[in-house]
Amino acid sequence: MNDLSNVNDDSILIFEYFTASGVEDDSIVSEACEIIRSLAIELKNFDTYVLVCKAFENIFDDIIDEDSNLKVIVIPSDNDGSLEEWLESNVCIFSKSMFIAAENDMNLYNLTKILEKNDVRVYGCDSYAVKLASDKYETFDYFNGRLNQPQTFNILINPKTYWKRAIQIFFDKVNGDYGDQSVEDGTVPIMQKPKDIPVLDNSDKSVVKENMLIAKPRFGVDCDNLKLIKSKIDIDELEEIYDEGSRFVVQEFIPGIVASVSLICDGKTAIPISLNKQVVKIDDNGGEYVGGEIPFEHSLKDNAFELAKKACEYIPGIKGFVGVDIIINEDENKVYFIEINSRFTTSYVGLQKIANFNIAKSIIDLLDENISYEELINKIAYDGKVSFLKDENGVRLDIKKEDF
Repeated sequence: MNDLSNVNDDSILIFEYFTASGVEDDSIVSEACEIIRSLAIELKNFDTYVLVCKAFENIFDDIIDEDSNLKVIVIPSDNDGSLEEWLESNVCIFSKSMFIAAENDMNLYNLTKILEKNDVRVYGCDSYAVKLASDKYETFDYFNGRLNQPQTFNILINPKTYWKRAIQIFFDKVNGDYGDQSVEDGTVPIMQKPKDIPVLDNSDKSVVKENMLIAKPRFGVDCDNLKLIKSKIDIDELEEIYDEGSRFVVQEFIPGIVASVSLICDGKTAIPISLNKQVVKIDDNGGEYVGGEIPFEHSLKDNAFELAKKACEYIPGIKGFVGVDIIINEDENKVYFIEINSRFTTSYVGLQKIANFNIAKSIIDLLDENISYEELINKIAYDGKVSFLKDENGVRLDIKKEDF
């Protein structure tokens, strides 16, 4: 099963971080298995090697048949189940790879660096692009003045930084509570030295305000460790989520439809292939990504496509399958950029079920310059709509397809 003697220049290595590392979180593994299986289905007739740990060696049994060229590589147990260790020792055998990983703990960036160091052609984003897109504050700062996005601040939990006071000032500002304490140009003096920040009136500390803020990790995925800030009391509760010394971002909360755009990119040009509605639950207990619906038709679809395309094309090295998270605010008739996922997202699972073209092969052909930008656009079509939702326990992903 682990015979690599026939690996050649046409062979491609595929893997997914959680199924190759043996992660036991059921809610994560459900999505992870579906994504790597979708990729394996699209590439099963190519000279493809898929890397997994022992616990997941059988998830492709129903895909592999006599016409399939899919080979399963199992990371040996004496390798201590380390994906990174296996790659460091063996990935140089391959010249091509397409893989799936998330941004948390810099996994996506670190794996990309390992492959780049070994001169493996990655059908995904360059490490520079991954590093920028993985950091929510750096992404905001990079796009500041370029894209329509919520005002965002970088927060360090440290008593010496007066971080709570800074968030309170931001919270007052978005709710128009500054009054005589406003500065002349209307900006939030969040970056001023503590001695220059006005003393706050905490008499309204428990008052739930009309406009909210949202806190989230600088490096995180889905709805991990989200916190809505509805009152100043919520600011104190951030210490229960984020450890001292950690950094997170605080943004204006933009009400509207949570959506995303999936794109195929070649490092210079981005091609939007679908608008996706996301099913997200956000309440006082945090946030949870539940699933999505594709395709999502909306009057602001063209605006969403234009925003996502610009975002991807502004960053050098954005390649492969990319997801751009957005908020569609119907009251303002605007689309807001939220973040770039420089990787395969869960939306790919749904798209693979309804696409009339092979998404993974199209990425390879585009990056290898075997098809043109125009040829790929002409191939994009779907034969139905699909929903993919986690079950009531937040574990299994229930996928339902309907034909047009």
